[in-house]
Amino acid sequence: MTTFSTVLYSLRSPNLAFRRVLSTSIEEPRAFAWLISACLLFFLARLPLLSREAHLNPEMPQFESIIGGVLIGSLFVAPLVLYSIAALSCLFLRLKFKMFNWMDSRIAFFWSLLAVTPLVLLRGILAGFWESNLILNVASVLIFFYFLYVWVNCTSIIAKVVNVE
Repeated sequence: MTTFSTVLYSLRSPNLAFRRVLSTSIEEPRAFAWLISACLLFFLARLPLLSREAHLNPEMPQFESIIGGVLIGSLFVAPLVLYSIAALSCLFLRLKFKMFNWMDSRIAFFWSLLAVTPLVLLRGILAGFWESNLILNVASVLIFFYFLYVWVNCTSIIAKVVNVE
């Protein structure tokens, strides 16, 4: 099963999708590709809102310069921050699971980011049509809680595998 179809399947059943992912061998380049893909899709999700704001506000700086700044932040700064979050979560998880390693933490975190990208893209499309309102705020909160749900489940699946071995 391809990564794209697994991500779509994870919307229905995140636990089974992640178990499928774990059944293949996962090395650092694959985890990094998940992270960069998620960051790129998060960048694309922001484009409709940026375009809308640039169109409605003529005093705003040039649209291309804003996109360039967001692209640099999304593809160069965000991965560094996300690697740091994965490392901190690994340190936290090592308090309970001694065998939990850095790669396991990155796999769970980066897959969780990639698993929520369809929802983030949908929210980005809606943000392009509407101003910031209650619906978008509720959608953002629900997506965040779904991300936490997927991340905790992925971490617990890995913790069970680590404790068994």
